[in-house]
Amino acid sequence: MKPRVLLKCDNVGYSTSSASGNSVEEKWDILKLSLELHAGERASFRFQNEEQKQVLWRLFLQKLKPKTGSFIISAKTHIHSDDSLWTGTDKKATMLENMTSKLFTKRPWFGGQRKNLETLIDRLDLNGRILHVPVEELSEEQAARFWALMLVSANTQVVLIDRLFSKLDEVTLVFVQEWLESYAGIIILFGEHTEYFNAVKTLSKDQQLKSKTEFNTIFNFSEDGQAQNLEQKV
Repeated sequence: MKPRVLLKCDNVGYSTSSASGNSVEEKWDILKLSLELHAGERASFRFQNEEQKQVLWRLFLQKLKPKTGSFIISAKTHIHSDDSLWTGTDKKATMLENMTSKLFTKRPWFGGQRKNLETLIDRLDLNGRILHVPVEELSEEQAARFWALMLVSANTQVVLIDRLFSKLDEVTLVFVQEWLESYAGIIILFGEHTEYFNAVKTLSKDQQLKSKTEFNTIFNFSEDGQAQNLEQKV
């Protein structure tokens, strides 16, 4: 039985208008985007500029409405972004205090089975005194690991990723790769993230064998916003 469709775009387009003399020019950032994403799928979008990325990002988070076509989210499907997880933290509170939010589960699905949050905290070496330090006092490495912990613990069916992948050290990279393998929801990567995929290639052969995540739906946007399905695997 095929997993259910969680997201569907049907000929989605978004444009902005600007006055030029006596005429109004319309610029399409996104045009003719059609896709279906089922539970368990991985998708990647590649853009010509930051404006295209921000428009599609906001469309997926329902902060914008498409000018053409339809964007349908299945009932009871929650979408979160790596950015919203980080900006939503209370920086003066500790990691443990932040993780008491209803947004997070105490037994995330990880590596094909439910894991206690404490087990994942140990995997990321975030135990001991660090757990009781305000988030604003964490080192850059510790903050990135906490960010990854929030990502895998979030009660969500769709995750949008933009900034986090550029901040992973080797420990966190392996951790995130293991989560990617078994996450039952949809993961959407915004941008090419060359640094991330190059880092995956530097893992040991044993780690690479465990790292089989494929972004099997890849769209490239042209300068005029046209969406092209590359139909390839990363």
